[in-house]
Amino acid sequence: MTVIKSVCGMCGGSNCGIDVTVEDGRVVDVTGTREYPVNRGRLCVQARAALEMTNDPQRLSVPLRRDGHGWREISWDEALDTIAAKLTTLKADHGAQALAVYQGRALLQFIKDGWVRRFMNLYGTPNFVRNEHMCAVPIAIAERLTYGTPAVYYGIDGARTNCFLLWGSNPVTSHLPTIWPGMLEARRRGAKLIVVDPRRTRPAEMADIHLAPRPGTDAALALGFIHTIIFEELVDADFVAEWTSGFDALARRAEPYAPESVAATTGVPAADIRAAARLYATSGPAFLDVGNALEHHSNGSDAIRAVLMLRALTGNLDVPGGHLLSASPKLADMMLKSALPAGLKPLGTDRHPLMVDMADFVPGDALVSAILEHEPYPVRAMIAGGGNMMLTWPNTAAMRDALEALDFFVVLDLYMTETARLADLVLPMADPFEQTQLVIRSGFFGPDRPTGYAMLSKRVKDPGQRRSDWWFWRTLAHRMGYGDYFPWETVEQSIDAQLEPLGLTARDLEDNPAGVYVGEPVRYHTYRERGFRTPTGKVELYSHVLAAHGYDPLPRYCAPCESPQGAPELARDYPLILNAGHKVAAYTHSRHRNLPSLRRREPEPVVELNPATARGVGVADGDRVRVESPRGDVTLKAWVTDTICPDVAGLVHGWSEANVNLLTDHEHADPVLGCPPLRSALCRVERLPNED
Repeated sequence: MTVIKSVCGMCGGSNCGIDVTVEDGRVVDVTGTREYPVNRGRLCVQARAALEMTNDPQRLSVPLRRDGHGWREISWDEALDTIAAKLTTLKADHGAQALAVYQGRALLQFIKDGWVRRFMNLYGTPNFVRNEHMCAVPIAIAERLTYGTPAVYYGIDGARTNCFLLWGSNPVTSHLPTIWPGMLEARRRGAKLIVVDPRRTRPAEMADIHLAPRPGTDAALALGFIHTIIFEELVDADFVAEWTSGFDALARRAEPYAPESVAATTGVPAADIRAAARLYATSGPAFLDVGNALEHHSNGSDAIRAVLMLRALTGNLDVPGGHLLSASPKLADMMLKSALPAGLKPLGTDRHPLMVDMADFVPGDALVSAILEHEPYPVRAMIAGGGNMMLTWPNTAAMRDALEALDFFVVLDLYMTETARLADLVLPMADPFEQTQLVIRSGFFGPDRPTGYAMLSKRVKDPGQRRSDWWFWRTLAHRMGYGDYFPWETVEQSIDAQLEPLGLTARDLEDNPAGVYVGEPVRYHTYRERGFRTPTGKVELYSHVLAAHGYDPLPRYCAPCESPQGAPELARDYPLILNAGHKVAAYTHSRHRNLPSLRRREPEPVVELNPATARGVGVADGDRVRVESPRGDVTLKAWVTDTICPDVAGLVHGWSEANVNLLTDHEHADPVLGCPPLRSALCRVERLPNED
């Protein structure tokens, strides 16, 4: 029996360091690694189910090739030879840009932005596709536009934080299990808590103030906060005067957004808006967590920017107990960008030029259009790794049409997903227990600790015929004639190349199995030495970058494209707000519903309806209902609960039995950041006869 330190990866990140007990080549136990600074020995419910996943007999175990309407087993040699031949012909006939590569698994940043991109640049396509246009990247871009660099994402200085503001964030089901324990400790010593969420989540139940705005009205609410803080003179005057740019312009923009005016738009009483803004502004140091929910609206960029400004206006930026600015460990750049032909633009440059330039990947609406409409040029083949687009991307009908229209489609995954069933080749991939991988994290790990952490997550079991992402891209590169650019014989050698700027090797990490801190200890007020990395060197309330791209440089509120205010005629037929995509602790997107322990926690899909909403449509708790949007419908049970605000239908995504993305829209994305409108579209609910 052997105990090996690893990371979990069940939630798509590397939040849980784990001690893995192996007996006779089989994983028999998983416990938390106390030395790992992200979870410090705690395990989320998904990590506790890791045994079920890695030992699951339903996992893919051999390469498969579509044979008529069925599948036949093939060798890895046949699979790789087929892919190499298809890509060679594709490039000759249509140009390399006709290939798109989608990387959905979030665990290994160094793989997504290193080896995959290295292969793509050698092949000659810029069309790297990710799902982060609806998860994390819009906020990171907005932080860069405002502060010049993203804020540290993981970890809080709870011992010195006096107030928490969670805006569209539920750390009980996200950030697992990193932020919530520290918040609870801070609450026990008296820290205040404000929650902005249309659902009464567990944090909202504990909050001093809970604001429940109508979905899609966050920009108006944030401008109501800004109005209160500015015109009640609650700003940090010294910081604003010396370190912000555009304050007077922002004050003029915020003037019409008095809480009394904002209340009519958001449904939040004016007195509550003022009370929350005052509490946040006067209780510093304060920590504001901007949640993924703000990235799911057609007006998301204005909402995110307006909320981010609250940190600067109140002096809670780069201070103890507030927000650190990112100082991520620097790895060697393995992308080989110089190999990509000059002037070749990725898809989406015409629709979302700023987002594509800053994020360097293709958003979903651009991919679907390129496949179906050949605009601005056609995509005819795709390799997709670790993502189930048929359940997790908006407008499933359009996505199905797009994937079925491809000339050649390869899926790399752990399971035969709904997306994999549409592929020509399905290849079995290694889980985190079946491969050695580099893990790099950044965050607040303590006032006397560096903000970087490096660990080597070792392979603990035989993968059989499953293969790692690194092995796949290296081996395909050799098949395609790019072997000189992938000279590493082992994954450890490739990790050595990446670690070189840190002065570390894979052997160093093997000798420190729980990982090592990298970089310098936490430093505050770094802007005093170098300014902010913006055009003005200050926090840009008025964004010169947005102005240069032809966008409004100041936040404003406009109604979501599909809403009672934005589309009143449509709202007559579809009177409810579709709030799709919130998370539950048991699942990450479409993953893990096949694991018994997690399925017992969340056994079936439901639609959440407020009692007033349910009465209005003649629905009782437990009734079968049809939820319908202009794009499609799903059938599921109603859960009548006062934890959701009226006139809203709340659904969790990722269920094949009731795929909420049959209802969502991929076209009316935020023009700046490409956010899809997952949480503020329109729908209606109809009671169905209950099944016997």
